[in-house]
Amino acid sequence: MLNMILLDRLVHIRFAFTSLLLYLFATICTANDFCSKQCDSLPSCNELFGNNFVDLRLRVNNFPIDDGPGKSLVFDKDFGNAVSRQTFETQFILDIATALDASPCHFYIVSVLPEGDDQYWDSESVFVTFRLFPVHVDFVSSLTKQMQEPHSVFYDGLVTRSADSLYGMVALSWDFTMKLTYSISIVGGIDVIRSSRGSYLNLGSLNSCVDAQYNASKYCVFERYLIEDIERALSLEAQFAILFIKEADRQSVAVTFRFIPMPGDVNNWTEAKVEELIHQISDPHSLLYSGNVTYKIDPAWGVSQQSKTPRSFTQYLSRPIPATSTDAYERCKATRRCPRAWSSYNQSSSESSHTLQEFQYGQHSTVPLFLDFQDWRRGTRGWKQSCRRDQHDICLPVSLPESTTNYIAGAHWNPFDFESLGQSIPAARDEWNNGLVLNNKRLQLAIDDQSKVIGEYKTLVHWMDEEFQHGLTDDANIRSREEIRMNITDYAEVISSEELILEGLVQSQCSNVACNLLFNTSDATLTGAVNATGVIATSPDGTEVSLWAFDSIDIDENVNITLTGQRAMALVSRSSVRINTAMFALPGTLGGFPGGYSVARRPTDRLVRVCNEHVDSRGFLDVCRGKFPCCPGDQPISELANEIVSNNINGPGSPSTRVYLFTIQTSAPVVDEVQALTSSADAGQTLGGGFRLHFNNYTTSLLSHDISALELKRRMEDSLNPTKKNRLDRFDRLESRSGIGAVEVTRDRFGPSGGYQWNITFQSAVGNVGKDSSQLKVTNLLVSNGADISLETIRQGNTIGGTFALQFLGNVTRSINHDVSAAELKEILLDDIDSLSTVNIIRSDPTDNCNDGFCKNGPQRSGGYTWTLTLTTQAGNVSPFSPSSNDYNFEGQIEELNALNYLTGCVNSDCPVINIQSGHAKSHNHKMRSIKAEKPFSLAYGGAGGGYGGKGGNGFGDIAPGNAYGDEQISNLYGGSGGGVSAGHPFQLGVFKDPRGRGGSGGGAIEIVAANDIVMGSNSVISCEGEAGANGYMSAGGGGSGGSILLAAGGSIQIDGELSVAGGDGGRRKSVAPPDEDNSFGGHGGAGSGGRIALYGQSVVLGKESSVILEGGSCSATNASQKCNGERGTMHIDSRLDTGLVLDQNTGAAGTSRSLYLTPRSSRLPFNPQKHLSSTKSSPEYDLGVSSRPGRVSFYYRAENQNHSESSWDAAFELRGARWSYLASKSHVEYTAIVGLFFRQDEVRHGVNYIGVPYDDEPTKELNKLPSTSFKSHSWSKVDILLDWDNNSHSIYINDIRLIQNVHFRGESIRSISLSNFHEGSGVWFDEIYVGDDLTMDFHCPTLQNGTLVMERPVERGWKLEDIGEVSSTHSMQRHESHVSKRPLYQREDAKFITPFDGLEDRAFTSDVKFRSDDGDRDHKKGLLLAGSLLRLPRAHASNGDLTLDEYSIGTRPYTYTWYGEHDYNEDPSHLSGGIMACSTQDFVTWKNEGIMLNFANLTDMVDGSSNVLRAEKPKVLYNNSTQKYVMWMIIDNGTRELGMAGVAVSDYHNGPFEFVRSFYPDGNQTRDQTILQDDDGAAYLFRTYYATVDYVIPEAEMQPTWESVKNSDGSTNFALSYHRAKYDPGYDDYHDIYLQRWRTEDKPWQVICVNRISGIEREVPYGKEHLNFDGEVCQDPFEYKVVLGQGNPNFEESVNGIQSRFLDPNDPANNVWIPNSVPGVQGQTWKDNFDDGTCGRMKVDLDMQTFDPELPNREKPDRRHCSNLVDNPIHETQPDKRIGDATVLERRRAKYVSVSRLTGDYLDTSFQMKTYEGELQGDLLSIVQQFRGDRSMPFGWSASSADEISSTFHPQLHDYQFSQARAEEIHIPVD
Repeated sequence: MLNMILLDRLVHIRFAFTSLLLYLFATICTANDFCSKQCDSLPSCNELFGNNFVDLRLRVNNFPIDDGPGKSLVFDKDFGNAVSRQTFETQFILDIATALDASPCHFYIVSVLPEGDDQYWDSESVFVTFRLFPVHVDFVSSLTKQMQEPHSVFYDGLVTRSADSLYGMVALSWDFTMKLTYSISIVGGIDVIRSSRGSYLNLGSLNSCVDAQYNASKYCVFERYLIEDIERALSLEAQFAILFIKEADRQSVAVTFRFIPMPGDVNNWTEAKVEELIHQISDPHSLLYSGNVTYKIDPAWGVSQQSKTPRSFTQYLSRPIPATSTDAYERCKATRRCPRAWSSYNQSSSESSHTLQEFQYGQHSTVPLFLDFQDWRRGTRGWKQSCRRDQHDICLPVSLPESTTNYIAGAHWNPFDFESLGQSIPAARDEWNNGLVLNNKRLQLAIDDQSKVIGEYKTLVHWMDEEFQHGLTDDANIRSREEIRMNITDYAEVISSEELILEGLVQSQCSNVACNLLFNTSDATLTGAVNATGVIATSPDGTEVSLWAFDSIDIDENVNITLTGQRAMALVSRSSVRINTAMFALPGTLGGFPGGYSVARRPTDRLVRVCNEHVDSRGFLDVCRGKFPCCPGDQPISELANEIVSNNINGPGSPSTRVYLFTIQTSAPVVDEVQALTSSADAGQTLGGGFRLHFNNYTTSLLSHDISALELKRRMEDSLNPTKKNRLDRFDRLESRSGIGAVEVTRDRFGPSGGYQWNITFQSAVGNVGKDSSQLKVTNLLVSNGADISLETIRQGNTIGGTFALQFLGNVTRSINHDVSAAELKEILLDDIDSLSTVNIIRSDPTDNCNDGFCKNGPQRSGGYTWTLTLTTQAGNVSPFSPSSNDYNFEGQIEELNALNYLTGCVNSDCPVINIQSGHAKSHNHKMRSIKAEKPFSLAYGGAGGGYGGKGGNGFGDIAPGNAYGDEQISNLYGGSGGGVSAGHPFQLGVFKDPRGRGGSGGGAIEIVAANDIVMGSNSVISCEGEAGANGYMSAGGGGSGGSILLAAGGSIQIDGELSVAGGDGGRRKSVAPPDEDNSFGGHGGAGSGGRIALYGQSVVLGKESSVILEGGSCSATNASQKCNGERGTMHIDSRLDTGLVLDQNTGAAGTSRSLYLTPRSSRLPFNPQKHLSSTKSSPEYDLGVSSRPGRVSFYYRAENQNHSESSWDAAFELRGARWSYLASKSHVEYTAIVGLFFRQDEVRHGVNYIGVPYDDEPTKELNKLPSTSFKSHSWSKVDILLDWDNNSHSIYINDIRLIQNVHFRGESIRSISLSNFHEGSGVWFDEIYVGDDLTMDFHCPTLQNGTLVMERPVERGWKLEDIGEVSSTHSMQRHESHVSKRPLYQREDAKFITPFDGLEDRAFTSDVKFRSDDGDRDHKKGLLLAGSLLRLPRAHASNGDLTLDEYSIGTRPYTYTWYGEHDYNEDPSHLSGGIMACSTQDFVTWKNEGIMLNFANLTDMVDGSSNVLRAEKPKVLYNNSTQKYVMWMIIDNGTRELGMAGVAVSDYHNGPFEFVRSFYPDGNQTRDQTILQDDDGAAYLFRTYYATVDYVIPEAEMQPTWESVKNSDGSTNFALSYHRAKYDPGYDDYHDIYLQRWRTEDKPWQVICVNRISGIEREVPYGKEHLNFDGEVCQDPFEYKVVLGQGNPNFEESVNGIQSRFLDPNDPANNVWIPNSVPGVQGQTWKDNFDDGTCGRMKVDLDMQTFDPELPNREKPDRRHCSNLVDNPIHETQPDKRIGDATVLERRRAKYVSVSRLTGDYLDTSFQMKTYEGELQGDLLSIVQQFRGDRSMPFGWSASSADEISSTFHPQLHDYQFSQARAEEIHIPVD
């Protein structure tokens, strides 16, 4: 059947092509199965497959609809439109079938139409819609792909070769479009195809992404993302395909996609998916918006521009819009009102670097100085005194050692000479905890800070990962969520790194250990929370010190510190030291010497404390008695027997002395004296009676004259002694004189008278009786004449006489009597031996009452004595300055005591001898013999106090208290010395078994050195106090002296805690001493002196709550004469500066925590009227190191709020060209300060190039007072000095208000900064001191000049000249010819009857732009203040963001206004430096510079990702009450102004900074002139101008046909054919119209009868209109009916003879002779061609029906009026030329428009609800907009219904049915 159809079609073509036939038959043969078995026609396929079909459409070029459109397929032969169309359709089906190798019966033409769309119109193309039976996805896909392959079989077809690949193959019910906001270059990159009809990507249709070489391409990655997103959102599986991606506008693409139904799916499946897609597009929370790329789908496009949804919020954010920092200082930095400067301190090298960042996280550049004082480790480093004083108090340059980097005055050690110890733990924000850092508060802050950093990162990642519904990145090439998540991976790595830091912080310091530190100076170990081993350093004199060096030291109050060990202690820091805890050095540790008791230290014990550390000497006996030794280090005096090495172990300031023990004995041969007692009488007499003997006042009773020897012996021993002989060794010789001792008596008769001779031998008497003692006397009581009794010495007892001398310590005494008393000998020794300190002597027979020989301590029989000597001297008393000193191994030289013997008492050759023995072993006193020492030893005894910083208090003994030693400067680090033991004599220590009365130990020695500052917090205590002496019953020990505390800082020292080197109290005697007691035996102990404190720093400040204790100890004696209190210690402060300068740890500017504080001055410097610079030291001065020419110097200033004289000045800040030491060394200078500012209460004065002496406010009298400002001295004020070195001028801002402008100064550079404060002034703070580049871009706010606000503004630009377009132009005129104009009449040369080109040219281009200049739409010129944007702030926001504590308030206006405008810092287009600036005011007179709201460098091209440097202009700002953000819109462009983008930025504060959100093209268009407006209801609108060109599409101008009659072959007129061709009548222009005439009885004359339906009466109606009734009918219906017998015209013969057809047969050659040639533009054809032409196709004239065919009346009569050019020469009046030719763009018109777009609720995007108006605006857009606002709530007539309209600024072509051909007049926008 199909064969027959095709053949039938071909029969009507009057030629045949062999190749075509072969092609057709080949196709037919391959398709027979489908045609025969399925269906072979459209009706049969519809019946068989029902809805199982798909309609496809494609566009075919070069087949004009006017050509059938298949005329070219028949070699352009004119067979008429019907044949041309049939040929086109047949060939098209064959082409499709061949391309798919399928049966043609699958495909049927639905329509061939000349279609266009809104973007273009082309009459040379047709759109072919054809149907495929059944649905065959592979066929559709293959056709789609082949259309994109230029060499596919598809393009071999005669018709399909002209298919439009850009239009592609469209499956009408499967293919749709959606819009994504990606620029096409971002989607496709190098695969984008650029054509004159636009840019597109066809890789989807080509299915290219399945190819391995393409699947990783930029496009294919995007395609994969998009397919995955849609399939996920709509639950599809391989049912979604991308066909085309075309550029929709500058920032969007239109994606043509296809839903591919699965087998069995019907068309309503596709409809359901489309509905679901539409629903998800309209729902911003749908799955679609969580896709990789579909989050950028445009709801305003909908699906295929159906179901559009306005945007309600911004869907395209670059990142989560962060809240603007609440930190005012950070905002100040971001806006560059404050420099984003950094001060980095390397605590290991003590080097500082100062850098500046243009942007947060940006590159750092070096600047001369930035001091924020936040790093406690850096402290006040750098602030110095640049002078040193000579002997004349003249300021000289500092010496070389002090100028070196690491020199620290007063310090014994340089921290940089030692390896640093301690932990190194990373902390928050790139800080490190290096060294001994145990600060729980700071650690917690660091942990919180680090946790905050991690939290910020995690919040960002969570937002991006979980809540990132809509987004784009600053980099336009990062297109998808997956690519964004690739960045999140980087964040994850950062988070991991930061978490490791946090973990290190959490585990650091005291987190896992007790917060204890144990410093042991004996072995230099540090254990506890930090473990380290220090080094043993030596002081200048060799004293050993345990030293620990750290990078930093920070110890808070939670740390428990234990100090032990015998060496002194040094802590040194390469940075600063902060201590806020107690450091108690137990007495006797850390270089403190033990109290008196021991005489030596064992070498093995020298690094161990003598006593256990819990032992307190004051209760020593109570604690230690009966227990193990509490003081294992003791070497008591009893150890002297073991030949130990003894020296001064109690310190150089102890009452230690070198003790020599000697025993001197004199002896001679012993000769018993014999005296004879003889009685006699005259001869012959007999004696009777008796006698008495007398001795030392002792008298015997009467002795019988003949007493026996034995009785005499008895009577003498009993009577001449004070007691019985057996008790003579025990009586009190102080109460009774000695007696005769023991005697031996013999008796012999003598003479004749009965006399006797008693020989009395003195057996015990000492020496020569009667010479060395009383004489023995007798009283004669004999009775007889001549009775006599006498005593006669028979043999004298031998006795020592003469003298001797002693030689000791290089001295020889005077002669000493042999029996010299102890007191006399003591005096002689003290007088004659210079080096003796004390002498203590006891002599045998100390009472001189022992001549009886019975005293235990009596003299020797020959009168020799024993002297027990205790001599003390400092000679040889080796006194090490450290308990650990090696000097303890040595003793001083032992001196011998020698005697020079001048004694008498020789017996024969046996002479008296003098025996001197070391020690007291031969002492006559057994207590003395308790000390087993034969060589000298050192001992601190006598209960005196130890000395160090002063003299110790007196003890009770002869031993002097300890003296001061060392010096106030603590040139060597010494500990305190111990007090004396409570023994008055050394022997007393040997008497008692248990030690008692121990002297107090001396305080330790601590040195703390910091390269920078030392800060002692309020909880800090450094105690090196001496120990109190031990209490005792009879005597007490002396107190130890205080030790040493030396603090040396390269910066300042601040003391808020306690430093104590107090001396120990003297021990208390518990018993009450008798008034007459010898104090040498016992008493209260003397107190120790205070120690020494030395503080070295550039500045030393003792806080109000600080405590420095230097007092000596107290003693218990009530007798002031004893002078037993210890003297006060010394305090040495070496503060280089004359003012206090410290780091205030609690106060900082701009929300910081620290600042530099200058304490109030208490005294005024001497008046210096001559400005003798050399006599003045510098004030705190910071040397920049090199001369610098900074663009900006800024700082914060504040003074204490104190009541002081209003006339007194508080402080000065000066910039100097040289250091003060240099200036002071010059004999003459013109000025000392280049620029200076002086401050006092609410007043600032300013000067340049003046001479000013530090601390002297004299210059203020000559300085200029600055205008009234926002300056308040008691609040922080920011001061900026902007320096222009090219012009040597400067400006000064205070709190961002410019007070002086471009004031000239002299000077080449700045070398130093000087700070001063003044007498009677307040304490002042300085902070955030910056010297470096000025990044404010030289922007200045308006100034009032001559009553006018003046401001430097950049060139104001508008639309470019090329944007405006060309000027109006016309088409060239064209002359149309006709048969009339060709007549000779009209061909005359004089053109008398016709004038060519006498009309007006047609307009080709019309420019309705009213304003044009050489620069564009306006002249480019400098803008004015009004060119910016002015925003009135809500009152609550007026002070937001102000760094000063008090809101400035100038003027009386209640509102604050903020002005915004662009500022160009560099006019070079290749380097667009600048930004959006802001100023605020309350009175429009005084303006505050709010800084840079948005830097041009932060602008990015987020559409195409171009790397051009961008610039913004015309900023406009609104406050969004809903989001509580300030929203800024601006225009963004590059240097060559090629972009014309809009930009949006936001901030939480009116004064920024603004966060750049996005750059884009509003509604897809460029913009160069825009503003935004907020309505009362909170809605916001974007107003912008734009230029658009509209194409007017109308038919080409054709000359109207000049009618011409049809001619016969002989040239005569054929009137019938003329009419037939001129007018088409379907009733008569029909071959069969003759039958119709007969059927209507027109072949019979008129005879019509009307019959009455009721009566049957007939009436005949005559022929003619006049006989018709009032209804125009023949009969009166319904009363009559009509009977027709004939309807022919009775006047025509044909009615009688038979009528002929009026149809003129087109096949009759006679009817086809003539072809009109009247107008070339009108198609001239024969009648046959006219009949056959047109899209209705060719047909048989008789329609294959016979004349009398009964069906002839029922046939469908073709109406060819609309498908055939039958009327090519209609009868008409001659008309002017009309546009009836091919449609073409006849005219292009360009005009300016205003677009009003409603913004989304967040003001960050347009909602696509838009109205546009044509018209020109003069003046500022914003001002004009205000005029357009009739009803403020509904600007531009906006209503709820109209607001829902989604529109565009695209202007489609206008066709002739859309507009009048009359010239369009200017359209005016009405003004209400």
